[in-house]
Amino acid sequence: MIYKLSNAAEKNEIEKAFGIPFKYPNLYTQNPLIHGFHETNLSVVTMDNQSEITFAIWGLMPQNFREDWYIFQNNANTLNVQLQDLEQVEWMKESFSQRRCLIVVTGFYTHMINNGNTCSYYLCKPSEEPFFLAGVYNKLEDGFLCSALITGKTNSFVSSYHNISNLAPIIVPEDSTSFWLSNASKMEDLKDFIQNPPEVKLKANLMSNEFFLNNITYDL
Repeated sequence: MIYKLSNAAEKNEIEKAFGIPFKYPNLYTQNPLIHGFHETNLSVVTMDNQSEITFAIWGLMPQNFREDWYIFQNNANTLNVQLQDLEQVEWMKESFSQRRCLIVVTGFYTHMINNGNTCSYYLCKPSEEPFFLAGVYNKLEDGFLCSALITGKTNSFVSSYHNISNLAPIIVPEDSTSFWLSNASKMEDLKDFIQNPPEVKLKANLMSNEFFLNNITYDL
């Protein structure tokens, strides 16, 4: 599972990379460590508004949910969802069919167990440019959006740096963004995309033990 993301790009860099503006540009801040266990926002592009980047709370909750984030997350961790969740959990089915989104990141963090110890890696594009992860979202009673990463089986590259689980985010290349957000996309094609996502070239940076205090990285 993936509970830590990064979005270290500047606002102008993101807007230039994807050719669309932020809906609320003054609310965006760079964040090299987005920790899902703390209530936090993700930058997203939704099916309902594909011409702007907006914000969603990380952690999927049911459509029109009224209570606070921490109440729901204490009972059901929905930072990540899998295809079987989207197929079998009633309130998630509609999210998958009608409310898919693209989550803007510059990378995500993985973890390895080696000789009884853990080490962490930062996976990003070789260019370190922002890219999209597949997600779903809902709209809460107060009008805010909430979202979850969709995770699938790790490929050979990611599994080389992530053996604490066999799940990783689904990267959506730019030539697949219209397909992911389209109302016309067939469910079977969407499911196949999750199960067999296109491979995107990444690099891995080894994190120091002090990373979460000092944000130190080392290139491999």
